[in-house]
Amino acid sequence: MCKNIATQIQKTEDYRTLKKSIVIIILNYILYKRGSYHHVAHMKFEKIKPNEYVDMGYKVEDENATEELEMHFIEMPKFIKKNPGVEGKLEQWLWLISGREEKIKMAEDKNEEVKKAGILVDEMSMDPKERELYEARLMAKYNYDSGMAGAREAGIEEGIERGEKLKQMQIAKKMKEKGITKEEIEEITGLSQEEIKNL
Repeated sequence: MCKNIATQIQKTEDYRTLKKSIVIIILNYILYKRGSYHHVAHMKFEKIKPNEYVDMGYKVEDENATEELEMHFIEMPKFIKKNPGVEGKLEQWLWLISGREEKIKMAEDKNEEVKKAGILVDEMSMDPKERELYEARLMAKYNYDSGMAGAREAGIEEGIERGEKLKQMQIAKKMKEKGITKEEIEEITGLSQEEIKNL
């Protein structure tokens, strides 16, 4: 969080230009004596010491030092014990992290982004042999798809060329019927003397 703040502004820049910094800390153990798996913390002031008190006439005093710093602590053992559903996005992502297959499937059904992340997690957790096979299958699929797309494009281009040729031959045939010379037909249509002769 400190690094995030420190890199936002340069010397002599106004501190008021700082953007809000949020950190998310996911713990695989219980850290706080609090009855929640998700805690949101801000920088709070300590209680005012009587010998430092100055009567400024404030009816309500600030409790937070700033709203621009926010920390989220998530304790996974408490989350698993609570065993919530998969309706909220936070819960969907936490179930992905938990490794509980049944809940992960439910979360993936609800959230396409969680599903994509699950695929990445599976890829990263493969051993070298599994990864090699997986990448070979991906490459084979990529090559097949590319080959098919290329063949389709080539087929379309070939069809266009044939259509153009047929059109030129029809024009040449009409010109021939009207008594236009082979040389002129060749010049206008681009057909060869042999092609014009065979019309």
